[in-house]
Amino acid sequence: MAEGDVAACFDAGNGFQAKLKDALSGLVKANADRKSEIDGLRGDHDQLKKDHDALEVTTTRENDLRKNEIKSLEEKQQKDNTARQMDIAKLDGKLDTENGARKAEIAALDSWAKGENDSRKSEIANLKNFAESENDARKTAIANLENFAKSENDGRKADIAALNKRADDEASARGAEDAALNERISKEISDRENSNQDLQNRMDAQNSDRISDIEDLKLRIERENAFLKSLQGKTLGVSFNAYRTKAYDGGGEENLTFQGTYCNNGGGLDTDTGIFTCPCGGTYMFQFHIATHDNKKALLSIRKNGEEVASIFDQNHKDNHKNSMAGQNIIIDVKRGDEIVVYAYTGTWLADFPMNHYTHWVGLLLKPSQEELDQMRKEAEESIA
Repeated sequence: MAEGDVAACFDAGNGFQAKLKDALSGLVKANADRKSEIDGLRGDHDQLKKDHDALEVTTTRENDLRKNEIKSLEEKQQKDNTARQMDIAKLDGKLDTENGARKAEIAALDSWAKGENDSRKSEIANLKNFAESENDARKTAIANLENFAKSENDGRKADIAALNKRADDEASARGAEDAALNERISKEISDRENSNQDLQNRMDAQNSDRISDIEDLKLRIERENAFLKSLQGKTLGVSFNAYRTKAYDGGGEENLTFQGTYCNNGGGLDTDTGIFTCPCGGTYMFQFHIATHDNKKALLSIRKNGEEVASIFDQNHKDNHKNSMAGQNIIIDVKRGDEIVVYAYTGTWLADFPMNHYTHWVGLLLKPSQEELDQMRKEAEESIA
């Protein structure tokens, strides 16, 4: 073999070794790239799991707080009702005491009046006995002196007439005093009855005021409970997660549509048109994730009422020869009736398969707006009314 042939064979062997080394290096690099992509996907999965756990804990804590608030309100209402019952019981006891005192006063006054009447009757009886006794004495004296002086008898008759008139006047005066005393007693009794009636009227008015206050408090508590229950039912009550089951191949200048949803709480998302119509105003979080085709690009945007608020862009180089993942997150205030869509521009390619859902369009209500809370409070009050 010639020396030139040996050198050529040696050079060919070196070239093959170099190419083999380059090929092995490329395989090792490609393997490292795949591993880094897998690690990145695992990291994203772990982060999403942490976010989900944190959201579940927050939701559970908020529901517990609502339950504690409702329980506290019920306990407060029970304590207020107990206090009202005690106030009414004390008022009833005070009324019974006042009525007992009035009855005792009336009984004492009646006893005093009866004693006075008995005393007057005794005096009248004594005066009558005295007058009868005097009349008998006078009759005896007149009989004894009848023969002595007829003129004296006429004088004695005049004295007897005067004495009878005086007795009649005394009896008339006692009658007037008795009438005045009876009138005074009647007036005292009437005054006591009027005082008792005034006290009863004041107590009835106070009881009516207490009942009105309790009814007002009960109505306010019912309204607050209805508002809290409606608020508890609507907090974080709007959410959706839509996905695609087939590739999107180069169309564009249109809203991206979806083939299915994992959830559509609130019914705001129309998968056929891709439009999410906000059923409850507030602060929302929207997330969008895609996988591009090999050697293809993707250009999409999240739009609110036709205005772009966030974009997703992925451009693979022709020498990259692989798919890639891209995504976008956004938190934004939305009013009821606003339309949120994902808009695809011309030349966008997305990779999806029936068993591999790479494209996900997610929306979640974080907090209702003050306008929604006011509307819920108004609806709760109207339901109570």
